[in-house]
Amino acid sequence: MVRVFPVRVMVTRRLRRCALAVCIALLADAAAHPLRAQTPVTVTQISASWHILALLSDGTVSALGSNRSGQLGRPKVVRGFLPAARVDLPGRVVQVAAGDDDASYALLENGTVWAWGRGVSNNLGVRLSGATERHTPGQVTGLADVARITASGAAAMAVMRDGSVRAWGEVPAFLTGGNRVFPGVATPMTMAGLADIADIAGGPAGGYALTRDGRVYAWGPNIKGQLGTGTAAVEERGPALVPGIAGVVSIATVSGAAVAVTRDGRVWSWGSNEQGGLGHGTDADVTEPGQPTPAIATNITDAAEVKAGTFGRHFIVRRRNGTLIGWGNSDWGQLGTGIAGDFQLKPTPIKLPDVEAYWLGGNFSFALTRDGSLWFWGEESAAPGLLGVRGNQRLPARMPLTKVVP
Repeated sequence: MVRVFPVRVMVTRRLRRCALAVCIALLADAAAHPLRAQTPVTVTQISASWHILALLSDGTVSALGSNRSGQLGRPKVVRGFLPAARVDLPGRVVQVAAGDDDASYALLENGTVWAWGRGVSNNLGVRLSGATERHTPGQVTGLADVARITASGAAAMAVMRDGSVRAWGEVPAFLTGGNRVFPGVATPMTMAGLADIADIAGGPAGGYALTRDGRVYAWGPNIKGQLGTGTAAVEERGPALVPGIAGVVSIATVSGAAVAVTRDGRVWSWGSNEQGGLGHGTDADVTEPGQPTPAIATNITDAAEVKAGTFGRHFIVRRRNGTLIGWGNSDWGQLGTGIAGDFQLKPTPIKLPDVEAYWLGGNFSFALTRDGSLWFWGEESAAPGLLGVRGNQRLPARMPLTKVVP
């Protein structure tokens, strides 16, 4: 005798089998990719100028803030602080750089660099025909195997995986054989005299290169002793070693001052002190000769890294215990100690514990604490968009992660 099952029962059983198979597949995928299944998207790096670029843990980039030149990767808007949105890039990003001249850069994990925004000085790595802006990312030609990038003014630089350095955009004449390339260098050029480089601070007009073994090269003007040679002079020159300092693990520069952290946790400074950047507890007027020799800046011995704000002209050091200490200009509260409209000449602790990472850019400061909280302090143009308040933010304030993770 043949048993006949009702059609409804057979269909129900098939649906159950299908549902079970889908559940098993999802569980298997979660087991094979536990991070994808459990880890929320977070911020891994922030770079800022007038605009803000946030590198997210999934390898994407969000952009927010000023978009007067299309530097957010979308059609330009002359005024206002625009909310965060993802930038359309062709691969996973490992580093971002926000240029001071309304340009944006992204380094992909395949070693290529992509740029967008204002490119009047050929700083996007291409000669723009009949235009000065590009609102969507395009690849910087002639670059491959890049390890790190930095942007300064209307120029950018790249540290290659082989330790050499490239520069493009507004490159000064002392680096281009005595004749300035106008309006700028479009194809990245090799900077002679630099090898085995791990990181860069500053830009082609004046900066520092940190070697893999902890030495420092300097180039640019020396009227305030920026080159660290022991003498100040009216000169501009290409890269040369800074004598008297070794074992450097981190370096930063702004407004002609250089600050370096060495392996023993000490902080050194040299160059101009016009913005109180040397951290000695005093400032100086424009007629003083600067400090041409590297010297200990503060008595702390547990420094881990140093960073500088571009427009903010401020320095902040992260200590090994996860706290921050800063000095320099605090016109907009960017040092986070309650001061605005003045200098903070003495290195002063910021009341924010358990800092895992931090970033300075423009007149802004950001920090990520170990509990996953994101903090902001600094100039008022970003405060309404990030915190919903007006005025300069003079103390660290926790901001919603959704402000940078759309």
